[in-house]
Amino acid sequence: MKFARILAIVTLSVTLSALLFLALVCGWLFEFFLYREPEVNPYSLLVVGVDAMIEGTRRADVIMIAMIDHKERKIVISNVPRDLLLQNSKINAVYTRSGISGLRQTLSKLLDINFNGAVIVDYAAFKYLGDELGPVEIHVKEPMKYVDSVQKLYIDFQPGVYLMRGDELLAYIRYRKDAMGDLSRIERQKEVLMKLMENARRVTLQKLLSMFQNLQKNIDLKVSTGELVYLFSKLRRGFTVEFVSFPYVIDEKGDVVLDEKRLAIYKQALKDMKPQSQTSTLRIALINAGPDKSRAFLEKQTNLWSKVDVQPSLIVWEDVGLSFKNDTVLIVDRGTQDSVRNLLKSVYPEKTFTFAFVDEPGTLKSYFELVDKLSKNRIYPKFPIDVFVVVR
Repeated sequence: MKFARILAIVTLSVTLSALLFLALVCGWLFEFFLYREPEVNPYSLLVVGVDAMIEGTRRADVIMIAMIDHKERKIVISNVPRDLLLQNSKINAVYTRSGISGLRQTLSKLLDINFNGAVIVDYAAFKYLGDELGPVEIHVKEPMKYVDSVQKLYIDFQPGVYLMRGDELLAYIRYRKDAMGDLSRIERQKEVLMKLMENARRVTLQKLLSMFQNLQKNIDLKVSTGELVYLFSKLRRGFTVEFVSFPYVIDEKGDVVLDEKRLAIYKQALKDMKPQSQTSTLRIALINAGPDKSRAFLEKQTNLWSKVDVQPSLIVWEDVGLSFKNDTVLIVDRGTQDSVRNLLKSVYPEKTFTFAFVDEPGTLKSYFELVDKLSKNRIYPKFPIDVFVVVR
């Protein structure tokens, strides 16, 4: 009896020791293989979204640069226009010819970035993410209709508010048959990405790992799995996201080309992970009150403001029913009037603006009418706004 008791104690001790050893080893293995902190910070990642296989080739449909500071939990994202012309060839053709290594080398040389990793994502992966992290509220402002049976792409959205998941989200970000083409797609990609990332913060780490396992068959990773899991686990606790606009202009032929004048500022913004823009000190809403109610207005205004390295925080190109007869400036913060006057002289040297202050009785009515018109068109400026610039 005594021997049996001793044997039982020894067996229990050995079993517990074995379990402890296994727990330590498994924990160490998890730490080593599936939860490895990157050696560099910030971590630079090249993300490429590829379209469907057509005649044996795949094109880069989305090209994105992500700078991730996993210690400060901050992300800076920049979309590279897929139609960008470099040496008489579009940037997405580099991927078709030379794959991810060629695209990575081209962008590294152009932007002085030594990418720490790369991820290739296809449509099935994005659809899966949209289903798992959706729905996402999307406001469609104009009819979006396009059919491409070869790519199995069927898009048909009427203006309105939608709760979108996988297939619908994919169609929404792929649509490019409007006046701005790929450039307007970039704005939609930003919108959807931000909302999906916000939803991802609410899911458990266990679900993230499960999602990652399901995604692996539709993702080509040129990055350590452990590092990716580590980055996800860090960022799900909360993070900030900022976007840096790629330096491009649209030339007289309508081609998207590199803006050499802004290239150095752009590269420094990526390096510092801090967008270098004056919009942080002057918040401007630009409103279209002219006869051209197409996205051509947006294209023109974006180019004009990019020349002074400033972009308004909101550009409303749609027809919202305004009746302004002159180019008008509604100043909310009187302290900004000198800065606004000087800035508008640089952006619109040929225009003469009528300046008015919102705190004056006559102007206050115009201000409320403007805000009311915007809200009725489901356009909600992110307040505070320092100045509304109405352009005819």
